[in-house]
Amino acid sequence: MSRKSEYRFEKFGFLAPTMIEDIQVRRGSIPLSETVPPQLWVAEWSNQLFVKLTAGGIVGWGEVLPAAGNTGEPYVAMIERLTEGVRGGNESEIGSLWKTMRRISFTGGYGITTGAISGIDIALWDIVGKKSGLPVFKLIGPKGGGLAPKLSRYVSLSRYADSEKLREAVGHLIDRGYRAIKIHQSVEDTLEGVKLLRDSFGRDFELMADLNCGFSYAAAEEFMRRVEPHELKWVEEPVWPPDDFDSLAKLNKMGPVAAGENFFSIHEFSRLLEQDALTFYQPDVAKCGGITALVEILGAIKAHSGKIALHNRPHNGWIGLVAGAHVASCLDTESIIESPPNEIPEKYFAFNAKLDKDSIEVGGPGLGITPIEPIPESTSPPKLLRFH
Repeated sequence: MSRKSEYRFEKFGFLAPTMIEDIQVRRGSIPLSETVPPQLWVAEWSNQLFVKLTAGGIVGWGEVLPAAGNTGEPYVAMIERLTEGVRGGNESEIGSLWKTMRRISFTGGYGITTGAISGIDIALWDIVGKKSGLPVFKLIGPKGGGLAPKLSRYVSLSRYADSEKLREAVGHLIDRGYRAIKIHQSVEDTLEGVKLLRDSFGRDFELMADLNCGFSYAAAEEFMRRVEPHELKWVEEPVWPPDDFDSLAKLNKMGPVAAGENFFSIHEFSRLLEQDALTFYQPDVAKCGGITALVEILGAIKAHSGKIALHNRPHNGWIGLVAGAHVASCLDTESIIESPPNEIPEKYFAFNAKLDKDSIEVGGPGLGITPIEPIPESTSPPKLLRFH
């Protein structure tokens, strides 16, 4: 990380050094809130991976998005390896601990590595916030004074079996007051679904389509041309492979393109920014290395005048979503944040965040959100998700 990200918190003189005592993983199975009609991927998106870290008797919570193969086990193994290097360290020296974790895993590349780091790093920030009595957004930088601003949220749907079921589900959300909605249909029926939604409900709401890297460049180019009249806010990850920066840049000239959940470092985002490859940049705090990494990534995006739309899989985990919102509250109040099509479930979380249908406002101390234990745990591994 850059020097500006080497957080040590000497400015809070009351933060006496304490020691990281324990790091545990919790394999959650908080159920996805079903829509009407029920969406697909309910079982697959009803799994979470939380990190519970204890230092100086204070507990902090983090979250990992186990996207690789839709299974948490490789991440669990990496967290256990990282624990060996940070246990006994001073929890306030977050920047130094981040570097230690990255060096332990430097031959492992990104993805699982940075995801595992994310969970520990987020939990460390939660502890420092609780220890200081401050919300995380006030720890990040000079713009963190006062109350957190309201950030715009949008709801993200799972997949539906056909366009008519999609239309019915979106209709119910619009009736409930949601005005920014993203769909995840297959590449074969996304265009049909978009057309049906616009014909049914007009243009008085924001609509986004995530293609999950489903097209070749030629097919993506054709899709961009055909979808343009329907005025999508963005087309997300239109082309395979996800790191084809040149194709993303060309498609972004045809219409607004969004991506970022499959980029895991400041270096990748810097390359995207240099090429003006995207209109909306979508880092995920639970995948890219946690709050420490996200601060640097958002700083680079803001310096380039890019638009930020934080990615969160809408799987009812909420800790990662709230962690990202703390960073955006300090660094970019124009950010928009992906969320499940429901409120935070009070059965599973104690929280200080405030939500309405189109905004989220975070609070503290720390992250201001804690899973209620015992967390329901998964009894079997989730199925392999097939996006295309």
